[in-house]
Amino acid sequence: MKIMVLGAGVQGTLYGVRLARGGHDVTLIAHAARAAELRQRGAIIEDALSARTESAHLAIEERLNPGAQAAVCLVTVRREQMQEALPDLAAAPGIRRIVLMVNHANGSKSIFNALSRSRVVLAFPGAAGGIDHGVDRYVEIKQQPTAVESSAPDIVSLFQGAGFRVASVSDMDAWLRRHAVFVTAVAGALYEAGGDARRLAASRESVGTLIGAVREGWSALDRRGVEPAPFALRSIFCWVPRPFAIAYWQRLLGSVRGELYFARHVRHAPLEMAALAADVRELLDDVPAPCLEKLYAAIDRAAHSHSNVCEHF
Repeated sequence: MKIMVLGAGVQGTLYGVRLARGGHDVTLIAHAARAAELRQRGAIIEDALSARTESAHLAIEERLNPGAQAAVCLVTVRREQMQEALPDLAAAPGIRRIVLMVNHANGSKSIFNALSRSRVVLAFPGAAGGIDHGVDRYVEIKQQPTAVESSAPDIVSLFQGAGFRVASVSDMDAWLRRHAVFVTAVAGALYEAGGDARRLAASRESVGTLIGAVREGWSALDRRGVEPAPFALRSIFCWVPRPFAIAYWQRLLGSVRGELYFARHVRHAPLEMAALAADVRELLDDVPAPCLEKLYAAIDRAAHSHSNVCEHF
């Protein structure tokens, strides 16, 4: 199968290599510096826990061509890059299926309007990590398999055939909204801790604020009739007694997974977290959420600092 992957960061590289090794014809679309790196070294992925390495020499392009022909295009760009990507995707009718694997919480109506609902599959990756010296060091998140909307069994099978654990989700927009509250709360707590997951884990108060923020956001979504979060995540945030929930998240954040699941990405993505927080703020529509707003203030500061640095250079 001819597959294109728009975005060659952690997710795009991981899914691209796995699909290529599964026998598919994969093209990665990357910005100029990453494209040069991939052409020189190939696409390399390394499991950060086992050190198992795989690689593939894939076709590399720097822009999605309007004449592109593919059965599937995976979109793995960041939230703040979506508006730039949509016109290119809309201008490429030769791509039959667009699998959108992007953080967003404001619903997918505008995306469907731009690209046609029949072409779009909502999904979300089940891995995290970072690019180190050209190598994609990733870890699969055992608590969060790759999520794919249940109306796309062909995409579920595609990912399973490449070795990914997959959860079939009936309402991906609801899933994405719940996830957005969770991930932005974690991001804000990490920014307050200087981006250090172990430092965050050492503070019961800070972890308690994180749990309170997720509960506030999810309670607001409950009142709006949004489908609940996955059972495992909801149980550890909402049903387990607070002291046990704090202990669980202290343990996870203080482990190597705290760095790999959350901190590594958060340190490099303040603009994405700010865009996602803006989605959640709009969704909650001024519902009082003091813990969440405290953490969103930290996201605002991180994004402002990042923007100032970019302007300086």
